[in-house]
Amino acid sequence: MNISTFLSIVVLIGLLAIVWKLFTTNQLFNSGEMASPIKGAPLADDSGPRLASRRLRYAQWLFGLLLIMAFVFHLYWALFAAGPFRVDPPYAATKDRFDNRNRRESESVLRGWIFDRHHDVNRTLARYKYLNGGVIRDYQLGLAASHLTGYGTFVRGDAALEKALSTPSSSYLERPLTTRLLAIIREPELPEVGPDLVTTIDYDLQREAFELLRSRRAAVAVIDPRDGQILALASSPGFDPVHAETIETWKALQSDEQDKPLLNRATSEYYLPGSTFKTVTAAAAIESRLDNRVFTCRREGWITPDASRPIRDDEGEAHGEIDLAEAFVKSCNQYFAHLGVELGRLRMGEEAERFGLRQFPNPSRSLRAGRQNSLWNTENRAISSLLAPASSTFVAGRELSSYDLALESIGQGFVQVTPLQMALVAAAVANGQGIAMRPTIEMGLQPVPLSQAMTPATAARLRQLMAQVVRRGTASRTLSPILDGLVTAGGKTGTAQRLVTVYDPRTGQPVMVRDEKGRQLVQRRVRIDSWFIGFAPVDDPQIAFAVVVEDGGYGAATSAPIAGHLIRRALRTGLIR
Repeated sequence: MNISTFLSIVVLIGLLAIVWKLFTTNQLFNSGEMASPIKGAPLADDSGPRLASRRLRYAQWLFGLLLIMAFVFHLYWALFAAGPFRVDPPYAATKDRFDNRNRRESESVLRGWIFDRHHDVNRTLARYKYLNGGVIRDYQLGLAASHLTGYGTFVRGDAALEKALSTPSSSYLERPLTTRLLAIIREPELPEVGPDLVTTIDYDLQREAFELLRSRRAAVAVIDPRDGQILALASSPGFDPVHAETIETWKALQSDEQDKPLLNRATSEYYLPGSTFKTVTAAAAIESRLDNRVFTCRREGWITPDASRPIRDDEGEAHGEIDLAEAFVKSCNQYFAHLGVELGRLRMGEEAERFGLRQFPNPSRSLRAGRQNSLWNTENRAISSLLAPASSTFVAGRELSSYDLALESIGQGFVQVTPLQMALVAAAVANGQGIAMRPTIEMGLQPVPLSQAMTPATAARLRQLMAQVVRRGTASRTLSPILDGLVTAGGKTGTAQRLVTVYDPRTGQPVMVRDEKGRQLVQRRVRIDSWFIGFAPVDDPQIAFAVVVEDGGYGAATSAPIAGHLIRRALRTGLIR
């Protein structure tokens, strides 16, 4: 129990004592013992003392009612809104962030440093440094890790890992008040220092990932498939954590509706996965022993039984009769659409769920999927909630048409994912046992499985299919030259089309147009997102990744080269041996 709660309870007890005293006094008055100043001498009803007593009784009841209202009000705000029995989490979170007393107490202590996996003081994510006669919080990676480290300011409060360091569960505030006072008495000149946080992030890989994304709206997630350690988690554009407290800068960041620099695209933005989702469809087919199917890919496309619109391949390409291996290498839409329909919504939904996606019966509910608060491998609740990614979803309800199921099977339609989720898909394939591991951001934790995404045999088969994509498939022309024989890799390209709002480049606001009836509408256009997921090396995967670039065009042209440079950086830093 902290000092604020203790004092609140003392005040409440005092208010209760006053109310009880008023009640007993009123009972004594009504009994007649206080009716007359002279014992045994009755007073007339219209006498001055009797009238004064009646008026005082009204004032007494009014005052008592006001005290009861104040008591109930204080009881709620002190104990239930933000106290030990809190029933209003949004208010509690706001109070913790903006209450000046909490902020002053928090800022009176130096929070710990945030290190990368090497625990090197020269390569930190957040630290203190002495500048111009004062100690300031310094972020060496700047924009490159802003969404991961967050910021710690007096005006804006805290965000991301900085907030995790400032919460009672991970700071000096958890210690009893007497212990903190004794520490101040013994060493009055030394400020309190919170614990450090050593992350699994690799400083050089994180910086490289952001530099490859710079000037684009994009995201990268890199993970070790063996234990789930996050090696890099980058989102672009970023923001400078040091300037988050400046009012003008903050307003500019918040008002930028097009670039959304405060948005962590790696964990909090939804994308259509495009052809990268064919990895999940292929896994479902192999697990269901439907991987021997042969379908015909025609120029006019394939029409599902309950639709009239055909599903075509890019630019009307026709592959003819094709099996799973060739369809995966050539990324044939018609084959995987046909395969998904034959698998059915139940098997497709179950496989998606094993990879970490949530099943929903209809698309309207999936849009409000919430966050995966229990995804991370951590005992720190602050980290688990602050870095909780948006729940990736797959719609598999009874009302789902075969056409919609076909679209989902090729990564279009209702399916929606985050880049972190697709990195977990790639990591499950790269894992020798076909296990999706829970992502880990803190060094030194024991690996924890998330789910058995597939059998080891299915994972081995998929690794070979993804290796062929790099050797002779859709990524061979762009990724293989970058790797230059230094290391083998497997992957899957993706190109996703979606309707998005058009923004005015000068004002950053949505462009409004009028339809034929004169109604004002937001202008929309088709955006083509570029994807690439994969792993390296093929025979002994040590990293897995997902890259997405908004408006990037073909996955092979934009995202695959970024992945290639990330693999080379992982080689130089020793993450791949």
